[in-house]
Amino acid sequence: MIYGMTARHPWAWTGDPRPVWKVWDDFGIAAAEMKGYWKKDCPVRTTNRDILATAYLKDKEMLVSVASWAEKPGQVKLEVDWNAVGLDPDKVVLTAPEIRDFQDYRVYKSTDFITVEPRRGLLLWVK
Repeated sequence: MIYGMTARHPWAWTGDPRPVWKVWDDFGIAAAEMKGYWKKDCPVRTTNRDILATAYLKDKEMLVSVASWAEKPGQVKLEVDWNAVGLDPDKVVLTAPEIRDFQDYRVYKSTDFITVEPRRGLLLWVK
């Protein structure tokens, strides 16, 4: 997701991507604009240089993919340009939707630290 893709068919060795695809469909990712971590105008960064974030932007919401290249679990905060995304940090909820074999359901505030396991990632729906 950090690069805009999941496993491709056949996915026997990498896991079934259909639960992630469902989140994409629920979010409406086809109508979103991707801003990768490598772009200067990506409105989301993390507080750890080994844990990166890519944003998928829509009106009044975004999907954030976070990926870790760290050797150990990391605690990060998201640094968001709230003006650029048109959201109020005091009112947003960051939800990690349950995705089978990928992540458990969690809810965060915009100021919370988020644990990211080494060489893993997560998806956060921000609205």
